[in-house]
Amino acid sequence: MIIRLDIGPENEKPFAKDRLSEHVLNVKTQTDAPKEKPAAAINIKDEIKSKSDSLPGRICIVGELSAEKQGLGRMPMVAAALLIIVCLNVGQALFLGKSRGNDALAIASEAFTSLKSASESVLTGEEGADSLLFTEADKLFAEAENKGRFLLANESDWLPEPKEVRSLRNLLEAGSLMSEVGQHLANAKTSFNNLPKEGSLTDYLRSVSESQIEPASDKLKQINALLDEVDLTGTDYLSDFMSFRDKINALQTLLDLWISAKEPLLTLLGDRYPQRYLVLLENNDELRPGGGFTGSYLIVDINDGRIENISFHDVYELDNLYFEHQEVPIHELKELTPEWRLRDANIYPDFPSSAQKALWFLEQEGGPSADGVIAVNLSTAQTLLETVGPIKIPSLQKELTAETLPAVLSTLVEAKTYGQSSPKQVLSEIIDAFAAKLDNQTLVAKVGFALYDEAKKKQVLVYHKDPAAQKFIESMNLDGTIPPLSTLEDDFLMPIFTNIGANKTDRYMQTDLKHETQIFHDGTIVNALTLTRTNTFTPDTLAWLKNVLSSYGFTKWDEHLEKVLGAGPSHTGIRIYVPEGSVILDTKGILRDEIQLFYDPQNAIQYYYIDQTVQSGETKTISIIYGLPWSLGKNFDEYIFRMYRQPGLRAIRYEKTVNAEDYLMLSSTPLATENREGTDYTLNGEFKNNLELKLLYK
Repeated sequence: MIIRLDIGPENEKPFAKDRLSEHVLNVKTQTDAPKEKPAAAINIKDEIKSKSDSLPGRICIVGELSAEKQGLGRMPMVAAALLIIVCLNVGQALFLGKSRGNDALAIASEAFTSLKSASESVLTGEEGADSLLFTEADKLFAEAENKGRFLLANESDWLPEPKEVRSLRNLLEAGSLMSEVGQHLANAKTSFNNLPKEGSLTDYLRSVSESQIEPASDKLKQINALLDEVDLTGTDYLSDFMSFRDKINALQTLLDLWISAKEPLLTLLGDRYPQRYLVLLENNDELRPGGGFTGSYLIVDINDGRIENISFHDVYELDNLYFEHQEVPIHELKELTPEWRLRDANIYPDFPSSAQKALWFLEQEGGPSADGVIAVNLSTAQTLLETVGPIKIPSLQKELTAETLPAVLSTLVEAKTYGQSSPKQVLSEIIDAFAAKLDNQTLVAKVGFALYDEAKKKQVLVYHKDPAAQKFIESMNLDGTIPPLSTLEDDFLMPIFTNIGANKTDRYMQTDLKHETQIFHDGTIVNALTLTRTNTFTPDTLAWLKNVLSSYGFTKWDEHLEKVLGAGPSHTGIRIYVPEGSVILDTKGILRDEIQLFYDPQNAIQYYYIDQTVQSGETKTISIIYGLPWSLGKNFDEYIFRMYRQPGLRAIRYEKTVNAEDYLMLSSTPLATENREGTDYTLNGEFKNNLELKLLYK
């Protein structure tokens, strides 16, 4: 309740009219009586209480002062008036608003809890829950507004709004906006679940973005501004409120990402101009530095968001018709082929470099020009088959499963079941059967999530010529970029494995990597790299292969085929990239002279090279101890370590430890996975993608 005290003759006041409002308490003296007559005495406290009880709202006190009490003489009265204003404001808020205000605030907070659940339902796709929870939230907000109407309707020109009132007001306004956001998201979800079967898909996506997603983003910004001034300290809802804010911020980030990605994404989908992609089908059972061996590829044309054409090609269709000499640039592959061709374009761990070379070879060998490159490894095909379930293809006697896919595919291809002219035609049938399985939006979404998860493991990589599109690809970590190693100023490691045995043994190679760092009292840093590699192929593995493949109707075997499929030794060239200037101090499990030193012009850096052969069932362990060319400082210095993952590499277990004498570790990012006596820091797990850690020492 706001009380205004006016001092002065009634006829000077804007509301001094013939008939006073019933909200005005007239306590002025009887001016018609003689001046010397005492003024009428009125109990102002009783009058205020009476007026407040009967007509809650604004109370105006109108008074008249004698001339000698005007001007500076008014100061004591003004001070008294201000004191009365403060007391009456506080008293009225306590008297009329406390109970209802607290109730309203609690109900509004409860409504936000419903909104939190509703928003989660929208994002997770829980059928029907979102609309029910939004309806419940709307009812609670309406109840809160009703209970808090009195407080919200009264504003003071003299005093700041109490925090409870401000919090309630902002919660109600934010709640109204959040309901609108929820409706936008629900509409967007419905639109995405009901994509049109004809017409421009990119135009449709743009329309959904502009009508639903972008307005939702704008309203989320308004909501955050309102919630910045909500104070629920001391209430039971503070924890839920903070959790809700975290989700609001996460949702805002997601929508901002979509808005920033919209144009480059639409470009990738052929919005303004049709897009052509070279899709490299790589077999990471036979590793190259930039992924698996490329035995076949697709040419995919996309226009307005729709695939207009897919054509399947054996890589040798072009490679065998190209006769210009191209020197193989890496020594590992020179033993396998005298000529560099499209099939071996992925010789760079940095995927954009490999992709650019693949596009160059495609055109040079007589193929079409393309706008981008997508690399998909065999292990990804296996994951996708797990997602959609078994498929049936005309050439096989029974369904193909995720478990049997690698063995069946490699056997059929290497045995040249379809003849020399098209040895990999079976892949075309698999692709057609897989596409036929994608008959509903739910399964398509699952496949999309599976593909993204594979991309995070560098099993699916994307490159595009358009700079804006490529920047978007990089923001999604789909690019497989490796920075120029010679420019790195901190500790790093990049192991690169290349199959030089011309067989599919990498499927059976199990690798454990251990990297130990010791920081001595003078700051000197010494690393120890240990690689333990086991060839898990055994006679039992061969028996399983024969049994499975016979069930598909393939019974013709020979020694060469057995070796190609994994029975032969695993012959691998191993590159080890470490900081330039590092010095080998000792080795274990390998002679120092067996470690060669080569120069990589792509990265402008030297690397160690090991030629290793591991027989079936055999395990080999090698260790290299080397010193870094710099030391750790004494006062608040960071030890930073990065490990880069080769595209297409299958699962590797790693362990990283750091120990520093006479140093105190102040912080670590990420947190250690275990506490181990004798070490400051231990991090271990599956080496899925590039790794970075930072340790602050004093």
